[in-house]
Amino acid sequence: MSLAHPISPSSDGSLDELITARQFIVDPYPTYRILRESAPVYYSPAWRVWILSRYDDIVRVLRDPKRFSNAGRFSGLIDRLPADVGGEMTALRHHYSAGLIQSDPPDHTRLRTLVRDAFSASTLQRLRPRIQSIIDELIEVFRQSGRFNVVRDFAYPLPVIVISELLGVPAEHRDRFLIWSHDITGLQATGGANADCARRANRAIQEVEDYFREICAERRRNRQDDLISYMIAAQDSGDKLSDDELINMCVTFLLAGHETTKNLIANAILTLISYPEQLAALRENPSIFPSAIEEFLRYESPIQRGWRRVAEDVELNGRQVAAGELVFLMFGSANRDPAQFPEPDRLDLRRINNRHIAFGYGVHFCIGAPLARLEAPLALGTLLNRLPALRLEHLEWHESVHVRGPSRLEVTF
Repeated sequence: MSLAHPISPSSDGSLDELITARQFIVDPYPTYRILRESAPVYYSPAWRVWILSRYDDIVRVLRDPKRFSNAGRFSGLIDRLPADVGGEMTALRHHYSAGLIQSDPPDHTRLRTLVRDAFSASTLQRLRPRIQSIIDELIEVFRQSGRFNVVRDFAYPLPVIVISELLGVPAEHRDRFLIWSHDITGLQATGGANADCARRANRAIQEVEDYFREICAERRRNRQDDLISYMIAAQDSGDKLSDDELINMCVTFLLAGHETTKNLIANAILTLISYPEQLAALRENPSIFPSAIEEFLRYESPIQRGWRRVAEDVELNGRQVAAGELVFLMFGSANRDPAQFPEPDRLDLRRINNRHIAFGYGVHFCIGAPLARLEAPLALGTLLNRLPALRLEHLEWHESVHVRGPSRLEVTF
């Protein structure tokens, strides 16, 4: 939900005051508008990166993995730390030196092909009854109380239980998963380099990788009907998947497998409470759920920012960008670009031609998108049917420019 108040860059023309302000966390959309209109290709001294804010520019970058690379982009963040701190980040550097979301074709193609079928829409449909059962169980816990914390009680546990069962790890460890996820994504929470966040992320990467090494060792002895066993079988059959890549894939699926869906569900509930006429329309006509989910993804994109490392000198809208520099792609801004979306700040659950990039675009389009699109409408539809008259009691946002969603969302009904 955007706040309707005017905002303008400081008198010296710098936009850094806006992107580093607390208000940018609460409501980034006025600043996005200024970036799109006055500085669509902006170099931020505070973040030491180039920022793109227009839809067409961002899609152009995502279409071009040869010049705008995923490989080395995390090292680019770590390299901005003080030298003594950067030297401590051995686990982070190793983890982000390869893997599905840190590679370009052909390595990326090889890794994605290994697990593509496991995340296809047709394969995931078999999970529908189990997902519905989890939703019912979660709602039953708080249904009689008249209130609940959307994030803690519903939006987080649902996708983390689902991805845990898909991988084959104990869902009862989800409190540990939450801590690891918070600490690792904290590295990306600000545009700049933060030593404390980096140290927490480095420690969390070590812990979660050790956790999966134990799980994978057990699966080698005792195969199960789960994704980890599937990847081990593929590795044993001669597919080119190293031990490091196996662990990296496990970590990626655990963290990415719940983060987007958690924020999609929480953002959707908050948005519907803020727009009661749209909530009423959805209750009265559940057939619009497919378009509604896409509009929630566009309107409050769970992932607000991606980034790439420039592989060779390029020109972006007349600005010269050198090889090795980082480019931040503001997905949240692109999804509110009026050049692509008519009346972009208006929530329209029946919006057509909604070509948002909440799941990215091109070769790195989110492999877990079908799972999120399966979980979210089931979760929201069940919740709206069983809990009438939702009312907002308390809201706190994630302190992050990377992900957008409530960290705490107290609701009564």
